[in-house]
Amino acid sequence: MFAIYKREIGSFFTGLTGYIVILVYLVINSLLMWILPGQWNILDTGYASLEPLFIISPWVFLFLVPAVTMRMVAEEKRSGTLELLLSRPVSERQIIYGKYLASLTLVLLALLPCVIYYVSVSLLGQSPGNIDSGGTMGAALGLFFLAAIYAAAGIFSSTLSSNQVASFIISVITGLILFIGFDSFAMLPGLKNIDELVIRLGINEHYKSISRGVVDSRDILYYLVTVLIFTELSALLLRSGKWKGSGLIKTATAKGKKSIAAFFIMLLAAVVFSIISSQYSFRFDLTSDKRHTLSDKTREVLSGLDDEVYFQVYLDGEMPVEFKKLRRSVKAMLDEFRTGSDRKVDYSFINPAEEEDETKRNRYQLSLINKGLKPVTVFDNDNEGGKTEKRIFPSMIMNYNNIEIPVNFLKNNPSLPAAVNLSNSVEGLEYELIQPISTALSDTIRKVAFIEGHGELAEVEVADITLEMARYFTVDRGTINGRAGVLDNYSAIVVAGPQKRFSEEDKLVIDQYIMNGGKVLWFIDEVMVSKDSLAGGGSVALYRPLNLEDQLFKYGVRIDPVLVQGTDCLIIPVRTMIRDSRQVIPVPWIYYPFLYPNSDHPVTRNINRVKSEFVNPVDTVGGDNSVKKTILLASPAESRTVSPPTLISLEDYKNPPPAESFTGSYIPVAALLEGRFNSLYANRMVSWEGGELKKKSKTTKMIVVADGDIIRNEVRRIGNRLEPERLGLDKYSGQTFGNKDFVINCLNYLIDDRGLIDLRSRELKVRLLDKEKISDNRLLWQLINTLGPLLLVLLAGSIYGLLRKRKYAA
Repeated sequence: MFAIYKREIGSFFTGLTGYIVILVYLVINSLLMWILPGQWNILDTGYASLEPLFIISPWVFLFLVPAVTMRMVAEEKRSGTLELLLSRPVSERQIIYGKYLASLTLVLLALLPCVIYYVSVSLLGQSPGNIDSGGTMGAALGLFFLAAIYAAAGIFSSTLSSNQVASFIISVITGLILFIGFDSFAMLPGLKNIDELVIRLGINEHYKSISRGVVDSRDILYYLVTVLIFTELSALLLRSGKWKGSGLIKTATAKGKKSIAAFFIMLLAAVVFSIISSQYSFRFDLTSDKRHTLSDKTREVLSGLDDEVYFQVYLDGEMPVEFKKLRRSVKAMLDEFRTGSDRKVDYSFINPAEEEDETKRNRYQLSLINKGLKPVTVFDNDNEGGKTEKRIFPSMIMNYNNIEIPVNFLKNNPSLPAAVNLSNSVEGLEYELIQPISTALSDTIRKVAFIEGHGELAEVEVADITLEMARYFTVDRGTINGRAGVLDNYSAIVVAGPQKRFSEEDKLVIDQYIMNGGKVLWFIDEVMVSKDSLAGGGSVALYRPLNLEDQLFKYGVRIDPVLVQGTDCLIIPVRTMIRDSRQVIPVPWIYYPFLYPNSDHPVTRNINRVKSEFVNPVDTVGGDNSVKKTILLASPAESRTVSPPTLISLEDYKNPPPAESFTGSYIPVAALLEGRFNSLYANRMVSWEGGELKKKSKTTKMIVVADGDIIRNEVRRIGNRLEPERLGLDKYSGQTFGNKDFVINCLNYLIDDRGLIDLRSRELKVRLLDKEKISDNRLLWQLINTLGPLLLVLLAGSIYGLLRKRKYAA
């Protein structure tokens, strides 16, 4: 076998076959990855990744590997040297494996010059070595195994005919069927019940996994068994020529029957071994940040699936390169969900702009928006060198047992670069996908109550967040009226912007609710500012105690009765006189500072800034070690506080405070409290009809936000009807802030017993290229990665020729 291997390798490189195959492969890769513009151009995408190589190569190998293998046996048949070879003391199996290993070696040699691509991407990174080496090596291993199957199929095709062209065509068709054919067959109506089995028979399902840097024993076993089947079948066909006649079997002798029986026994053993091994499989995520490893919490949820979950993903069609990368990340995560759920998760990608008729297209997209999907408008280059406006839906709809839940997975923070937003979106994909599945699987729908009776925000003022909450919870509203146990059936309660004092009876009900493990989301203002008076010219900010001060202090937090001002703030329209005419001008309103989320906590990680109105600071107080306190929101870097009473007028913008007076920095305005709380009424004589008065709570949580307006949506009047606006929407700038995400995350964190929201803390490293390096030396890097691999091959060929010449000259 080794002699045959050496002979085939020598024939590759003493002629032009081997060099042509390798050079063609490298030229195609270089053109697509470094020269031609498009989604596969590494310099254009800006990401430090060799992902384009592992997407392009399977299609290139589909033609190049058959070009290598087509002559292996077919040429021996045509020239008559096969009979001479069979007369030698070598078996048919040794002949096949010798030729197969030679073909595989050539493929490996074609991959080696791609090391130049790896080095280039590593050097072009924003920091040296800014490339996922483990993931790249895993993907390269997958590409090698893919080529191994192509080579085995090519050898098999070469044994079927003495015509090299026929062998090439058969090999290409066989490879195409193996790569994408089974995926297409699975879509046939008659195969619906076994579609997953059919898909797993193809290469693509296994290559998708390993090309992401995930090495699964089931995928490796698939490659080995497939190669074994093709090579053994090739040996069987080669052996058939010695029984009677030539080519395929005509009349099998006893020896022929024995060989056929041995082949099928081997095939059956391989299948049985594969089935048994799949029950004890293992996998390695070689990526440095383990981006393709699902958390234990996610796997726990997926293991509880009884029926199929189907995702309709609307991120498809023509779009900028960045969104195409996001699409691939979504597809990869959904593939992980399929694997983790034992194929109970399925998906399809839909192009929402596919309809050519503009009226029908707009109607269809409007229906998606009405279902809760949020589009983004982007500008992309058209074929004529101009810019076209496109509406893209980075969204999906989850379907489970006739339940539809919209999922918007794009983190669109205007204060961050687009690349960081897309990276943050990838980081949050696991949570965004598993959260609706967990909600749909829940045996009981959790109940949340808005407390009324103390001048809280009206129902229409929290209508938008209520609608969003209704996707996950049952939402009620009602008064307490001092009734013991009235809150016991609720997983959480929301106190949204009360204006009136709380009675001791209501406070006691809330206190004992907390002692029994209840969760509370407080939105409290300690300073009152009349916005109606402000619109009329001016208002006075006044301290307005709500009789909650002692209760919150007992739990470990205090809301200071002062107003926070910040230089990074909302722009509001103000009417003023300019040259004897009344005009509307935009002015920064320091009383509406933007609030910055804590990037290290799952509640606030990767959300946009939060819009506030007349916000107060919060202080954590007390030395109770049983309560953990975490700041969730803080004021801008340049902030200050003003104490009431103080006159506030829209004319204040004309005389802003001096910049040096903003000496505060990141003043806390929202705090999370977790642990066991002491009751406010532990040492008081109170009348309580709810049984034994509890003095210490179970382990529970609460969030205190010192601004009731954070949860309030604007309301517009249309005729006699009140229409709520989107929460967090600034009508003047058109920007939507992170208010809704913040409130929903707060509730999910308070109620989520599984801790799924902790997945939002997952951090994936943003691997970007240095744009300055690319801009300064783009042509140089293109030349290095286009000519470099070619020169490397020619140099190696020259050295090989010189050594061979010296050997035979001696």
